[in-house]
Amino acid sequence: MATQFGSTLSKGQFTNRPPLFNGTNYTYWKAKMRIFIQAQDYDVWSIIINGPYIPTHIVDNIAIPKLEKDWDNNDKKRVQLNAKAMNVLYCALDTNEFNRISTYISAKEIWDRLEVTHEDTNQVKEFKINMLVHKYELFKMEPSETITCMFTRFTDIINGLKSLGKTYSNSDLVRKVLRSLPCTWEAKVTAIQEAKDLNTLPLEKLLRSLMTHELTMKQYTEKESQRRKVIAFKFTAHKKNDSSSSEDEEEGDEEEALVRKFKRFLRKKKPSYKKRFTSNAFDKEKGKKKEKEAVACYECKKPDHFRADCPLMRKYGKKKKLFLTTWSETEDSSSEEEPQEKTNLCLMADGNEINAKMREILADLLIG
Repeated sequence: MATQFGSTLSKGQFTNRPPLFNGTNYTYWKAKMRIFIQAQDYDVWSIIINGPYIPTHIVDNIAIPKLEKDWDNNDKKRVQLNAKAMNVLYCALDTNEFNRISTYISAKEIWDRLEVTHEDTNQVKEFKINMLVHKYELFKMEPSETITCMFTRFTDIINGLKSLGKTYSNSDLVRKVLRSLPCTWEAKVTAIQEAKDLNTLPLEKLLRSLMTHELTMKQYTEKESQRRKVIAFKFTAHKKNDSSSSEDEEEGDEEEALVRKFKRFLRKKKPSYKKRFTSNAFDKEKGKKKEKEAVACYECKKPDHFRADCPLMRKYGKKKKLFLTTWSETEDSSSEEEPQEKTNLCLMADGNEINAKMREILADLLIG
């Protein structure tokens, strides 16, 4: 577990090593260096601000510097503070910055030189202040930003202004943060304004309250998202089941429709088979018998002549010939369509691959 945390967290700076200055971001380095020196020895920081200690003695009410051979132990300790301060500054500078201050003999001279070189002039400071104030006034929380990230950006602006001499009161900062929150935080902002005194509410306490509310909102969002995923999954599964069942029903309906159509076809055509059999074969047999009998006209029922020679046929011959021709053509066309329709039905049944049950039904119908 320790290895896992160690691989994800960055290492901090050693407490016994001063922050390195390479000529950039002087304000950041200056703040860290000041705390580092004060933590090591506050007397060293005093030497950097006020200058080195020079041992003196009074002669005729005049302070005269002592010769080094006349220093006592206390003088040596106090003079040594300047050497300690210079050593700390040397260790905190890279080669280029060290070359700038290598000729100075006191820590105060080194510190002042760095300030003059890297700190901005009044005009540049004013420009930076205006730029940061503009960012402060337009500051808003981003749509996908967390409270921690938002406070980090806000703190960077505030610290930048503070380093340039521009400060805001705590109540101003609290109100600005509340105004920067999006509409989804409106309920929380209203609750804080009604329950807390914004003039005395610390900015850090406001941060903790907003972070707690953010965690609550995140848990609710995750539960709602999980619920929607479950609903979407159920709907998709139900839709697939409906589509598969509807396809099965459509296939069953097609088979049933084909069976019904074939039954109607057989019911329609069976009488025609019987009629054709009786009207053709039976008529031939009957004709053979009647040929043996006496010849009689079918039109006038008189003997000794055929129907073609009947006087009545001569009278209405043209009309009847037309009628007979039309009727014969109708029979020929119907007789040609019957095998055509039967063939089409058989092909359609084979193309659809009728199942075993359907084949049994068709076999029974054909046999019957």
